[in-house]
Amino acid sequence: MMKLIYFLREGYKNENIIQAFWLLVSTVVGLVLGFVTNSLLTRILGKELYGDYALLFNIYSFCQIIFNFGIFYTISRLVAITNDTNKARGYYLVGSFFVAILFVVMAISVIGYAFFSENMDKGSLFKVLLISIPFSWVYLLTTLNENYLPGDNKISLLSWSRLLPKIFLTAILAAIFFYLKKIDLISIILLNYLTFIIAYIYVFIKVKPTFTQFRRRLSEVLVGNKQFGFDIYFGALIASGSSSLSGILISHFGVNNVEVGYYTLATLLASPLSMIPNIIATTQFKSFAQSAIIQPKLILLTFGLSTFLLLFIIFAAKPIVSIFFGKEYLDLVIMLQYLSLGFVFYGIGDFFNRFLLAKGKGKELRNASFLVGLTLLIANILFIYLYGGEGAAFARILSGLMYALVILYYYKKEIKGL
Repeated sequence: MMKLIYFLREGYKNENIIQAFWLLVSTVVGLVLGFVTNSLLTRILGKELYGDYALLFNIYSFCQIIFNFGIFYTISRLVAITNDTNKARGYYLVGSFFVAILFVVMAISVIGYAFFSENMDKGSLFKVLLISIPFSWVYLLTTLNENYLPGDNKISLLSWSRLLPKIFLTAILAAIFFYLKKIDLISIILLNYLTFIIAYIYVFIKVKPTFTQFRRRLSEVLVGNKQFGFDIYFGALIASGSSSLSGILISHFGVNNVEVGYYTLATLLASPLSMIPNIIATTQFKSFAQSAIIQPKLILLTFGLSTFLLLFIIFAAKPIVSIFFGKEYLDLVIMLQYLSLGFVFYGIGDFFNRFLLAKGKGKELRNASFLVGLTLLIANILFIYLYGGEGAAFARILSGLMYALVILYYYKKEIKGL
């Protein structure tokens, strides 16, 4: 503990530590706003409509994983290893170009899902999904920003890109709750899109993408994607795709989408446990590309903060749920406690994953993600069928433990090979 305190005291002079601190602060603020936003949503929409909202969120989260093809991972690494500002700006324009192309493919696929899926009746939810499709490109743009900005070490801009939509949406929902009282689901969806569009216009202006040597930048991205980006994507498709399927499977095996809402809320509350290691690794991503190992002090900081937050969430689960969502949502407490442990394992895995990604270890990450994703997929189908939402949380523990162990194995293998 004393080493951890000393590291925090001395770290204020380190730019990476300062960036990590402010990204952590913005993330905490974002989480608080997320709690408030979802608290307002549960009261404005009610259990059933909030469950429908959560299902739509899970569908598009799944689409973010599928319609990537490794392009955004490739851009992240190419930006991280270059010191040419114009090159980096050119990569962002290439990324925006792929966002437009992938959006068309995604839109067609979601329309197909809407018409043929048994999860989607031909009533109001069906109409809401179809109306939401034309603006769903913001999910792909989110993926681009989440990969590009840390690669270019634009941590402050990354913080604002995450925070601004939540600030806008919280203000809008508060006004609705206190003055309008009720609003339909599609209006909520469209207002949510608007908050992201405003924030991402700001990001686009700050990045200042350039057309200079566009074809060359495009060629470099395609070559890099073939060398390592697609390998990472293939693994993430299995791992993250299986994770995003959880809510969809809960809906499929359940009577209605209420439990999907419970699972989404529990995930929201437990997610900080994976975010802290990810934040620290994100601010170090550019230096990881040039480092032989991860500094032991950085590992100590990551493990210390993760353990503290895990204990806090486990013991404070009931009052947190009561305060933010009401006593009628206390059924999700056990689900939250299970998910908390699972997210700790995922956070540890993500921390070392970023180091391997910075080293271009695409095949290793692909293999790890494939193994973890297969574990989660099998566990999800089995335990969700048997136990519903709580089964999904238990499946997360099993896959998270597998993820942490496999990534640690590849990290040890990487540093021993020096």
